[in-house]
Amino acid sequence: MSTKKRQLKNLLIEPKFQMKLLSYFVALFFVTTISFYSLILLFFYRLNQKALSVGIPPKHVFFDFIGHQKNDIDLMFIGLTVLNLIFLLGVGFVISHRIAGPIHKLKNYLSQIISKDSPDFKLRKNDFLVELSPIINNLKKRIQS
Repeated sequence: MSTKKRQLKNLLIEPKFQMKLLSYFVALFFVTTISFYSLILLFFYRLNQKALSVGIPPKHVFFDFIGHQKNDIDLMFIGLTVLNLIFLLGVGFVISHRIAGPIHKLKNYLSQIISKDSPDFKLRKNDFLVELSPIINNLKKRIQS
């Protein structure tokens, strides 16, 4: 593997794969975020309905209090949502690199395996698919013998 410095345009090793994986992460994020916010809306709706059912008049100060509490929750939820999205994208980027790196290296290695002087196939210890290294190296030995 070359030791050239990565540039911003080289941030993604296998762009098609990595963008697809990150899009799954983002889609899952939006589904869970919407479901959690729906739960908040349901909670405040039911709280208002219970207050009305016990006889609190609709113009009572209690409903103003509940409205302010919902606004506070909304602001905290928005802030937490933004932080979670940033965190998820960061973790998703690292995970996509741990998968895409071995795939990229394997593709390059398999294209060069014909050469007898190619070095053994090695992956970083934190990469996914590390267990492929000995299998690929055994395959190379069989092909070259």
